[in-house]
Amino acid sequence: MLQSDIQAWLDQTMQDWLGGPARVDQVIDGFYGQVYLLELAGGGRRVIKRFRIPGFAVQEAKATWLLRQRTPAHLAVPEILRFELAQQRQWDCFLMTFVPGVNATETPVEHADALAEQIVALQRHWHAQLGEAFEDLDGVRYPTFLDSYRAYLSKRCAFLQSAEGFSSGLKSRLLATLSGLEARLQPLAADPPVFIHDDGHAGNYLVDPVTWKLCAVIDPAGARFSHRELDLFHLPDARADYRLLERYLAQSPCAPGWPARRWLFSIWDDIKHAEFTGWRDEAWFERKLAEFEAADRVALSA
Repeated sequence: MLQSDIQAWLDQTMQDWLGGPARVDQVIDGFYGQVYLLELAGGGRRVIKRFRIPGFAVQEAKATWLLRQRTPAHLAVPEILRFELAQQRQWDCFLMTFVPGVNATETPVEHADALAEQIVALQRHWHAQLGEAFEDLDGVRYPTFLDSYRAYLSKRCAFLQSAEGFSSGLKSRLLATLSGLEARLQPLAADPPVFIHDDGHAGNYLVDPVTWKLCAVIDPAGARFSHRELDLFHLPDARADYRLLERYLAQSPCAPGWPARRWLFSIWDDIKHAEFTGWRDEAWFERKLAEFEAADRVALSA
């Protein structure tokens, strides 16, 4: 049951965009928004996505368009049909085509290995497409990955230093992960910018429920040209038993220092989530810090 103000907004939006009411088949809650899967009165399906945070719809619309350009034609990517900003009514939102399929996390175990290889092949397809510069989430272009990642971190650090809900000790440990950042990223200095999905875990793929083959890609967080390692740390985030990261690294190993960079990137991605959604979970950060610190100790002793 939707809140009355959201239901009223959705009813009016369906009237404006679809010419009449549609049946809400499913409501999906995400970190940054809410998705409504609709069955149209005359047949067919559509998707409306409403964003809680102003500005995110613009970023995701651009990312979705880029993903459609960079993904093989036999794999579906939703197309954005209508778009509206909060200033026009109440929330940032857009209307998308419906992409059929079952979430890849639901794949039966006997098909999981084949699916995992398809996902890894797609990741490597994206990472073979070179860009001219490293882009941050705002679309600003930088000549080096270090420059682009510093720009990303500057906003996250400014948030963290004044944020409530983090103990002073945790803040200190989080900020300490950036000590020696230049040396930590130095092994990546010669790597080119490549196309990334930016949230390519198993939950953001759809499969055909008959063949259980990969059929679609959804929900690009900030698809753009950057360093491929910003894709890799996401791979175990859903259905770690698919071993997407291990399979990828077996075919395309990372530069020295990757284990610590993996957790560094993951920690500061979660700080972004905390910044934009108000989410707080000290135990979550403590676990990731322990992984980072353990990987760092191994690297220092090598």
